[in-house]
Amino acid sequence: MFMGRPTAMFANDIFFGACVIGFVIVNYLPMDIGYHFFNTFLGEVLYTVFSQVFRMGGVTGFSDAAYAAFKDSASVWYPTPIFGPILFPVALGNMGGFFMKGFDAYLENGMPWLFQQALACATFYHFYAHDVDGYIGQTVRGVVKPLCIVFMTLMGADEKEREDDVLFAKVIVGIFMLAMAVVRMPQFLGPSYSPFTALGGILNNKKSKKVNVAPKSSKSKKNKAKKQ
Repeated sequence: MFMGRPTAMFANDIFFGACVIGFVIVNYLPMDIGYHFFNTFLGEVLYTVFSQVFRMGGVTGFSDAAYAAFKDSASVWYPTPIFGPILFPVALGNMGGFFMKGFDAYLENGMPWLFQQALACATFYHFYAHDVDGYIGQTVRGVVKPLCIVFMTLMGADEKEREDDVLFAKVIVGIFMLAMAVVRMPQFLGPSYSPFTALGGILNNKKSKKVNVAPKSSKSKKNKAKKQ
């Protein structure tokens, strides 16, 4: 809607149909079979995985849409538009929280996980897949590309797929989002876990380990001189 297009829920029959089917399974199956199943561990894993597949498609798809709209209006300082293709999927991926709580309330306790995830994934995806001429994208691909070829070969990709930067970026974003969704389930590390928070904690601990050697006070020097 922000890009002048109808929302996918109305433009895509499969998307809307899947929403209706999911609603019926959870609410209208006999003896609440669907409701009870999706409250089991297996059910939680299934809807967690499918919800992340949906989010992954949103992050990459909205980034692609924003890049296609803004690619001819890059600034004079950088050949690729930066903020639009990153912030557009981030904003849409957190629109539910913004509507329900408001901007200030949603961010008052720090950056929520969905915001962190969308920002990190959209940034990587945009620079790896779209930034062909900019030095950031070239640097990222220069570092990651050798690993990309090995990884895609192990995944059974053909020669064309191994060289496809957009495909590889989508695969990496999808794997990261799926892995984090499972890891953050209550049965594992819990919803409060964030790899970015953990990384920040490690860096802060390293800074705190620096020892500050305080100079000896003049009083202790006088006491030592008296004893001698």
